[in-house]
Amino acid sequence: MGKRFQLHLVVIGLYTLLALFLTWPLVAHLTTHVPGEATWAFDESTFVWNMWWLKFSLLNLGQSPLETAYTFFPLGIRLTTYTFNLFNAAFGLPLQLALSLPPASNLTLLFSYVSSAYGAFLLSLYLVQPLRRAAPSLTGLLAYDLAAFAAGAVFAFSASRMMYVALGHYNFVTIQWFPFFTLFLLKALRHHRLKNRLLAALFAAFCIYAELTYSVFLIFITLIVLAGDILIGSVQSRRSGNDTGFHGLRPSALVQRVYPLLLIGLFTLLFTAPFVLAVLPDFLNPAYDRPGWGEGLKLSADLAGLVTLTPLHPLAGVDWVAELRAVIEGTSRFSDANTLFLGYGILVLAGLGTLLHRNTGRIWLWSAIIFAILSLGPLLTINGQNRFDLDGVEVTYPLPFALLHYLPVVNANRVPNRFGIPLTLSMAVLVGYAVARINEGVIHRLPYKAPGPVSNNPGHSQVSHLQPTAHQNPALLDHPTPPTLHLSRAILTLVILNILLLIVLLFDQYSVPLPLTDARIPQVYNDIGAEPDDFTLMQLPLGWRNSYGTLGAERTQIQYYQAAHHRPMLGGNTSRNPAFKFDYYAHIPLFKALTEAELYRSVDDSILEQARSQAANLMTLYNVKYLIIHDPIPHRKPYEDTFLATRKLALDLIPAQAEPTYQSPGVEVYAVEQAPIPDPLHLDLGHWTGDPYRGEGWSNNEEIFAATANWAAAGDATIFFPVRGDGDRRLAMQIAPFNAPELPPQVVTLSLNGSALSGHYSLRAGWQVIKAALPEGQLRQGLNRLELHFAHLAQPRQVLPAHTAIGQTGVDTPVDIEINSSSDFAFITVDFGPEVTDASAHRRGLNLAIIQPRSGQVLAARGFDTAANAFEAAALADFIDSISAGQIVIVATQGPDAAKFLNAEALMALQTLGLNVDTLVPPWSAIGLKGAAPGTALHINGGDAGTAYLRLGAVPDDRTLAAAVDWVTISRP
Repeated sequence: MGKRFQLHLVVIGLYTLLALFLTWPLVAHLTTHVPGEATWAFDESTFVWNMWWLKFSLLNLGQSPLETAYTFFPLGIRLTTYTFNLFNAAFGLPLQLALSLPPASNLTLLFSYVSSAYGAFLLSLYLVQPLRRAAPSLTGLLAYDLAAFAAGAVFAFSASRMMYVALGHYNFVTIQWFPFFTLFLLKALRHHRLKNRLLAALFAAFCIYAELTYSVFLIFITLIVLAGDILIGSVQSRRSGNDTGFHGLRPSALVQRVYPLLLIGLFTLLFTAPFVLAVLPDFLNPAYDRPGWGEGLKLSADLAGLVTLTPLHPLAGVDWVAELRAVIEGTSRFSDANTLFLGYGILVLAGLGTLLHRNTGRIWLWSAIIFAILSLGPLLTINGQNRFDLDGVEVTYPLPFALLHYLPVVNANRVPNRFGIPLTLSMAVLVGYAVARINEGVIHRLPYKAPGPVSNNPGHSQVSHLQPTAHQNPALLDHPTPPTLHLSRAILTLVILNILLLIVLLFDQYSVPLPLTDARIPQVYNDIGAEPDDFTLMQLPLGWRNSYGTLGAERTQIQYYQAAHHRPMLGGNTSRNPAFKFDYYAHIPLFKALTEAELYRSVDDSILEQARSQAANLMTLYNVKYLIIHDPIPHRKPYEDTFLATRKLALDLIPAQAEPTYQSPGVEVYAVEQAPIPDPLHLDLGHWTGDPYRGEGWSNNEEIFAATANWAAAGDATIFFPVRGDGDRRLAMQIAPFNAPELPPQVVTLSLNGSALSGHYSLRAGWQVIKAALPEGQLRQGLNRLELHFAHLAQPRQVLPAHTAIGQTGVDTPVDIEINSSSDFAFITVDFGPEVTDASAHRRGLNLAIIQPRSGQVLAARGFDTAANAFEAAALADFIDSISAGQIVIVATQGPDAAKFLNAEALMALQTLGLNVDTLVPPWSAIGLKGAAPGTALHINGGDAGTAYLRLGAVPDDRTLAAAVDWVTISRP
């Protein structure tokens, strides 16, 4: 075993000790607790659940881990846009099989600390060793090793990383592969070896499997490193002197550098193809788009926060739990928890590294500056404020991150402060430069310094290279000094100096004791898991959560408890999801009542009555066996405040046994009573009672062909229904296709629980009943999924004839026009394509808009307060007179007295638009033509409805429709 290899083992061992020390008391609770905070979002439970789900989905269910029906039951949820951290889940799988979930998660996290430190060590060593000013001696090599060790510690144990682990954001602790990627990216650019390109791609893939948005950081790091290699030049890459050198900006040199990057990109794509291909459809699906900026402003780094101790530092004087509560309530100093503190010692040494190595350090300085600016988000924020008073004028200061919001792929990273990850790596490299130069200076100032290189000949004494000989220094003849004394002194001096530097670097990063949360699963879940039956669990607090909000008081810790009971659950946590995944539960009275109670809101008596009447049927539909009620966690709101009221309401609405079946400290498990399934089971779609039985693919309740029903608005539409007992079942369904001229006949096929049913049904116009056999072999005890598969979809707007005739004027409108007139408002909307135009002046009285009859362009929009005085009526008449003949004129009224001051002159002007002024009663809406005969314009009075609505153009319905379903019955033969 070589000495360098031994040194690397020592480095890894020291990083391991540092990791255990700086994450204390994690190692003391390795099997019972995980890093995180119970009063925060329970994100730590998300990532521990991820590890379990990967194992359970692959080994128990034999399915992809990128989707689950075990949360958000019965809908299920796709995990393609979820913060899964597939790398940790896969890496921790053997540990999970050998141990249990908490230690598997904790050991995986500790590995990420040690490996990230070692990766930054290797990167820094690669960068600083070519800068040595003399041939290597043992002390000289140690000087660079110690410098690289400091760089690794800075990257691995930054206060920002400790904040992320304390908040349970384990995906942003899994950053160990960035220094490895950067190292082999540099090598790939400087040395034409396939190995370097493959390794760079492999570590890039590891980054992406850890967190998909890391692809953005990889892009930035690659561009910055490429720019540095081109503009500054390559540094010497190995002791062998094999250096490509700097070739300037010649096209051939640029190609030489871009070619390896293309190969790295190709290899990365190949390594991540299974994941990327699974994610891409949802990534491109507008239903998964994040709303607006995705809280990008709130989650930006604060300029003052960059130089402010984090709440975890003992000297910060901040109560951790109180600070998190203040962040949630918006009363803290910073808009978010201060997740990006650079560190005073790190800033000083990084600045020193830049000054001492201006050429080689420049690119890392620019890298740090770029990532620091991006981390500040779209607007400059100082002490939680992003609006500033500039001599009486409120101003904001936009920053470059705002531009990233409009770049595809790059805008996937919605949280600016995460740019602190590559920022910390850049700072670590600069620190390595500084410590290397400091160590080098110390070596050259030692009493006896080594003038020559260390011999590689084992028989050649290295002492001559560590100290002067008697010939070089005659004084040694009279006072001989043991050779090892000076070597030991040099090594001791370097070690002590670097320990002091390490203390300076890490002192303000210190975050001990690290917050931990209890990961022990209550015994009741083990008891439930031991039961043989298949069933579902309903738990309080009840809630559904994504990255932008919650429905109810969601507690992801409960989702983690699935690792013990292995049962589907109502509720769950995800990152992004289509709106229906929340809307489904929000429209079911029982869930609405409970979630409203959890969030301090009162519940209408009508909702309570509906919830009470449907509760037993829902327990049957979802096959819920137990209602599990958790006591609140102290200081975790809102459930801490609403627990008693929610518990009382749940036990009042849901039929359950009076006494708990199981109990653990803080947990009660009540067996629920399911309603019997009637024969036949009749599902009335279009009525609120049918809502729980409709899965994805449906539109809202409405009247269709004189019946309350639902349109199937997707190619596949799901219906849920319960089954209990053996035997076949019969299906009957009243269905009507969406018809339009030239549309082919609609054809529907059926599948049950993923297996196709025999036959297909060609639908004629109007309501009809189709029937099918549901074989026992395809039925499940509990909830079943019936899928309707349609041959085609159509948009009414595209296939139904448009109504464009403007009354009897003989002119058609070239654009969609919609008018709403009432006593309170007047709306004129023109063109419902990409360029919707508000053409109303929104004034009391009469509002007019002039439309060019060929292009549909709005030429003018004016309002006249004809309820105020005769001057406004005269101005109205003058305006109408000025309109050219043949122009389309739209009129909307606002207010009950809109016609109060309309005089003869104004009425005559209105007649020139084709209006019959004798029939106009406010509120009224009209579309006329200048110069048309009176009575030929299109108009409508509001009458008793109080609103005059008028529309011309294409059918406004732009949904994709297949067929409508009125009712479904399930019965025994």
